[in-house]
Amino acid sequence: MRQGNGAGMVVRIGMGTGCPQGSTAGRRAGQDIVTRALMRLTLVAALVGAGGAMAQQSPMQSLEGLPARPPVNPDVDPYPFDPFLSLRSYLRQRLPAGWWTRDPSYEAGAFVVVVHIPESWRGNPTSAMLRLCPEPSSTLWERIQVVELRPFYHQAPWPAATCRR
Repeated sequence: MRQGNGAGMVVRIGMGTGCPQGSTAGRRAGQDIVTRALMRLTLVAALVGAGGAMAQQSPMQSLEGLPARPPVNPDVDPYPFDPFLSLRSYLRQRLPAGWWTRDPSYEAGAFVVVVHIPESWRGNPTSAMLRLCPEPSSTLWERIQVVELRPFYHQAPWPAATCRR
């Protein structure tokens, strides 16, 4: 609701409490709602701030023994090799148009990548996977021992191609 002549306009906002305007109970209920909302906002801000402080103070935990991940020790190498990111970028550069991959996974000591081949493509998907294997001189082989490329073609999985160093 607006009051005034336009030069010094005053805007009054109702609290939407369901009580008639001007009612003391209505104003108190509206103030209670606003007060509770501000208290919750303050609490959330405090918890987020405390969480950040706790994260900075917590000691570094060892990453040894994590399931389904290759061993990484950040105490030795502050910028560890990320095999998942390296495989993604390698395949992104080499896949033909229309082909795409799922994110790599680590299964039974090998990095596994599912490669989706479009329906319009013609050929042997397994031999196409062999052409996607990294070259023997690739830097991927410095940290990766085995890569398994699993083609998915005509809505079905095909035999995988295993790339070794």
